[in-house]
Amino acid sequence: MPGGGIIESLADVAYKVIADRIITLEIRPNEPVNESQLSKEMQMGRTPIREALRRLEGEYLVVTRPRKGSFAAPVDLTDLSEVSQIRQILEPVAAGMAAENLRPGQDEELRRYLVLLESLDSRSVDQNELMRFDLAVHRLIYGLAGSRHLEDTLLRYAHLSTRIWTLVLERRPLVTEHVLELGAIIDSILAKDAERARLLMGEHVRNFNNYVTGIVSGATPPRP
Repeated sequence: MPGGGIIESLADVAYKVIADRIITLEIRPNEPVNESQLSKEMQMGRTPIREALRRLEGEYLVVTRPRKGSFAAPVDLTDLSEVSQIRQILEPVAAGMAAENLRPGQDEELRRYLVLLESLDSRSVDQNELMRFDLAVHRLIYGLAGSRHLEDTLLRYAHLSTRIWTLVLERRPLVTEHVLELGAIIDSILAKDAERARLLMGEHVRNFNNYVTGIVSGATPPRP
């Protein structure tokens, strides 16, 4: 269809912007997603925005209510256990595949994130920035795994769990040490050490989930 590629790329941009706002609670659970405002802000028509909203609805981040419009989906904390179980199985697979499949020229962005990790200053970041950073590294690893089906599946579950984590961790001490675990994972992928990448990724996802689950259940006190 003429122009299809342009519409698709705009829809992808709209998807990333709206997903980020929902995941980081800039658009909070049950709040409306204002198509007109987004159209004006992103300087695009409503068609790509509606395409993005349909995609987000399929990923359980948006709900559409007849004659009312689109809203950020409510957060159900009981979803955390199931979503985390899936991630704990698939995330190490993706990390191992990324290490095995890493090709010349693909290490540049990994090294860029290593530099960012090394310069991370907890005095100048907030929780949302840390969560965005964690998600960005995971997304990069999914892409390096080289499996579109695995990437799509993990993106969906990473978005759901990150949104829950962001909600639970509001007004909590920074989770800097959890994010710093990504450095060893990146190092393992760069070294093409698939076994170590799988092990470290499994520990990273499990540690983060256990911390958040502990807060939800009341078993984990706030860190000083």
